[in-house]
Amino acid sequence: MSIAKSIDSVHAAVAQAAIAAGRTPDSVQVLAATKTQPVEALREALFAGQILMAENRAQALRDKAPLLAANSPPPQWHFIGRLQKNKVKYVVPWAKLIHTVDNLALAEAISNKSPGPMGVLIQVNTGGDTAKGGVAPKLALDLAKDIAGLDKLTVRGFMTMPPMTENVEDCAPFFSALADLGQQGLAAGLKTEVLSMGMSRDYAVAIRCGATLVRIGTAIFGTRN
Repeated sequence: MSIAKSIDSVHAAVAQAAIAAGRTPDSVQVLAATKTQPVEALREALFAGQILMAENRAQALRDKAPLLAANSPPPQWHFIGRLQKNKVKYVVPWAKLIHTVDNLALAEAISNKSPGPMGVLIQVNTGGDTAKGGVAPKLALDLAKDIAGLDKLTVRGFMTMPPMTENVEDCAPFFSALADLGQQGLAAGLKTEVLSMGMSRDYAVAIRCGATLVRIGTAIFGTRN
């Protein structure tokens, strides 16, 4: 299947999952996860109308983004990988939203390097998985409040990656925990409407639990190179 046809299929399936959850199709956006994908594949996705793109690696974003900047329209980049403070400089010129902020020091580095207002999500380790980044759920709201006080940063919501499970339905409690944090943030006066959760394997479960952004790589581009 071509990338264009895969994009059509994914968007249709995401819309159907939203409707099945009693939501409107436009309440969920699809991010094309571009890790390891060549620029030619990304350009094909752009021509097919997939404008939202998400990169996992800071240097890859630095290298890919200028090559696609002249496209009309250009990609709207998100950053979804682990980010070290010394690599923030590669991300802030391009990213519209950084999904993986899990400590105040990283947020301060982003604020210091950002040329203007920058949206961030608090990455939450809802499953307590030591192999993954993210702040503990009980600390996430306080961290969001601290980061919201920094210049140039706006906390837009939360992001999570659940533990790998045999049955995707087992991911539901981890997604629901993130949705609860979003509601707590709104009640505290934060702008935490964005919930980044769900990938090619489990996005339907994430949508049912309240995802507003799903990060889709394999279902669009095929197996990673």
